[in-house]
Amino acid sequence: MKKFIFYIICFIFPILCFSQVVKLGEDFVDVPVIDGKVTFLKEIPSKKNISTDANYKILKEWAIINYGKDPFISSVRHDTKNNEFIAKSRIELLLPANSKGVREKMVMRYRINGFLFQDKCVLEVTDISYLYENQANDKLLPRVIRAEDFITDNAVELNDNIREFRVNTRKSTLYFMNEISKDFEGKFGY
Repeated sequence: MKKFIFYIICFIFPILCFSQVVKLGEDFVDVPVIDGKVTFLKEIPSKKNISTDANYKILKEWAIINYGKDPFISSVRHDTKNNEFIAKSRIELLLPANSKGVREKMVMRYRINGFLFQDKCVLEVTDISYLYENQANDKLLPRVIRAEDFITDNAVELNDNIREFRVNTRKSTLYFMNEISKDFEGKFGY
């Protein structure tokens, strides 16, 4: 019996580990938590007919276009040795209208890493936090909110007076991640 359980665990564990990665053409539909952190992973094949250096050049260009233009909004660092970039950025999310018809705004800060691994290009978005400044100075929420405490399945399931705000923030975050993902795929010609 122990042997049977061991085999089941050995077969299921790899499936669970890789179920968090979104592949080419797929959208983010869930908020994945990896090692206790909200982490969005997008993996696409690198271009087959060009070298690793040429693939890295495409990745680097994408990072500069999206994160290297305005130092007040984002910063980007390149590591040519490891064929990767690391950027920190922020964006103002416009949330869907709530039950009162009001569209709130939320500033999202995040870290994005892009790197080449074997024959794949990987994009990783993590360290997500939100800044909320309501015009009415409503103190329902703290000023800085971690994604792990706000948009995960467990957080959204809480039934309190800011549940709708969490759900709308999650929807806007997923929409933004899917837009980044499509732009990233487009740069590689997919």
